[in-house]
Amino acid sequence: MNLIDLFSHHDAAINLRMNCLIISVIYNIVYFAVPSQVEDLSLEPGSHNITVNWNKPIKDSHCVTQYVIYWVHALSGSKDTSVVSSDENSYVIEDLDACAEYEVSVRAVNEADESTDAVTGKTRTETFGNYHAQIIFLYLSCVCAKMRVNGDVMSVRLDL
Repeated sequence: MNLIDLFSHHDAAINLRMNCLIISVIYNIVYFAVPSQVEDLSLEPGSHNITVNWNKPIKDSHCVTQYVIYWVHALSGSKDTSVVSSDENSYVIEDLDACAEYEVSVRAVNEADESTDAVTGKTRTETFGNYHAQIIFLYLSCVCAKMRVNGDVMSVRLDL
């Protein structure tokens, strides 16, 4: 067996075990396949959370070791990150402000911490639900004021 046959045999064994490893004999450099972008990113907002869903990358998805989820509050610019395993395809971002816009990104990462560009989407968290909407409606449907005139308390209601 010559050196090329030995390398070919060794390279095949490595590819069977790691599937994402590519070796160059001439330069003695190790390369890892970089997965493509995640597919079908969707964002489902709640009042204080966003459920992030995605599908695995089409190209080299077997090389994904983890997914990195980033989110940014559009108004304040505050940022946060979470990492999930390659077995996951959803994540719930919690403790968010209600009725606020967020930009959310997901990227697939390989063993060498390399990835293609993240896939990004924007959404707005919901208000507090019907209770909040009713308070807004009642608040806007009338104006009530109490004032003291010459020691007497007067109530005024203005229906809008």
